[in-house]
Amino acid sequence: MLKLLIAAYVLAASLGLIALKLGSKSGAPLQMISGKLHLNLTPLVLVGIALYGTSFLLYTYLISKYDLGYIIPVTTGLIYIVIFTASFAVLHEVFTVAKIAGITVILLGLFLLNLKTT
Repeated sequence: MLKLLIAAYVLAASLGLIALKLGSKSGAPLQMISGKLHLNLTPLVLVGIALYGTSFLLYTYLISKYDLGYIIPVTTGLIYIVIFTASFAVLHEVFTVAKIAGITVILLGLFLLNLKTT
């Protein structure tokens, strides 16, 4: 159950961020124009808000039921990896040697966090 909840949280948060990024291409969702607050809520921004809101609820549940010292690094690391991959595939951002090295370190950290100690 824990792995399923983590996967759902990571996907909701990552997809929510990608949707917000794509939906914000025409401008920030919240802007100040001539002293007035202006909402620029595109369909992708609304999807992003819904997904990110869902991820918040999942995250709240995860941290209430499981060890904070495990949940935070694992979910953060996985989100970095998913966002990194999606940024390349969907947003056409570039991979650099430094980014790849950083992801490698994150993967090593996730491996170490999941080692069973006796």
